[in-house]
Amino acid sequence: MWVSDNMSERADKDKEGKLMNLSGLWHSQVVNDSCDSYKNCRIGVVLTAPEDWTAAAFMKSIRDRCAEAIPLDLSRVSVSITDTGLSWLYEAANLYDLDGLIVRDVGMSNSLELISAKFDLIRQFERNMRVMNTSIAIQNAANKFLSLVLFHKAHLPVPRTVVTTRLEVAKRAIADFQSVVLKPMFGSQGKGIIKLEEPDDNKLSALLKERGVLYLQEFIPNPGRDIRVFVVADEAVGAIYRVSPHGSFVSNLSQGGRPRRCELTDELSELAIRATKAIGADFAGVDIIEGSDSLYLLEINATPSGRGIKLACGIDVTVKIVDLLFAQLKR
Repeated sequence: MWVSDNMSERADKDKEGKLMNLSGLWHSQVVNDSCDSYKNCRIGVVLTAPEDWTAAAFMKSIRDRCAEAIPLDLSRVSVSITDTGLSWLYEAANLYDLDGLIVRDVGMSNSLELISAKFDLIRQFERNMRVMNTSIAIQNAANKFLSLVLFHKAHLPVPRTVVTTRLEVAKRAIADFQSVVLKPMFGSQGKGIIKLEEPDDNKLSALLKERGVLYLQEFIPNPGRDIRVFVVADEAVGAIYRVSPHGSFVSNLSQGGRPRRCELTDELSELAIRATKAIGADFAGVDIIEGSDSLYLLEINATPSGRGIKLACGIDVTVKIVDLLFAQLKR
């Protein structure tokens, strides 16, 4: 059924019925009588993989508050624009009586059109409900170049970085920095990252042809790990070391890195909170590297996995994020 975006034309909630999911994996729990505050709330969770640990944790945290959790795959949402307005079609649920939305994962795609359409959908949701994180915050974080510029403007410590389409500029940066890390400007899970100790025309040319632009960051000698600090609102709620596997400089958990408990110092907390504010996020995973003389911000993730900190510290950040959403819905 097509449902109009016009508020006066929205279908009655009772007529639309409850969530229907063909896979049968995401049934809402029976509402507990003691959960009067949230029992009529319907919260969407944008996801791409229902089996993802963090997506499942968000669903559980919402249901534990006796609210209805709605899994939402943006690639399955259709939109119609006619003289009468904008209408939506999503087989699994009625999207117009959602009270809020948490974005766990938008997904990666080689299709610019698909990614653009997904963010356009999120922007439409933002017109009618509270969304965490917003489309702007997610895009600010996903673009490594842009996030670094925002950090720099906020006077936060970052490694020396060069972004260029010119081979000779890239070679000069490698010579100046002595060791560089080349990253995709848009990427996740530590994929596509390489380290160069000296200019390599063949590798640089191949990467430039593939990516169209080179993002080169000074390699900061470190103890074989980085630090991820989790921020929710104005609080750093915990931190983990991500220890690189033997023979690798990449510490992402998806690339074999191991999560270990990290003591959350005032310096780490302040740096992570300021970084989160710089991109305009409600919550984030902030990646920090320990240099010999200072801490440096590397990246920020506005759709972070919560599995590592749960394993290492026993902290479920999804609980705190859901609490923040409900607190804002009450205002």
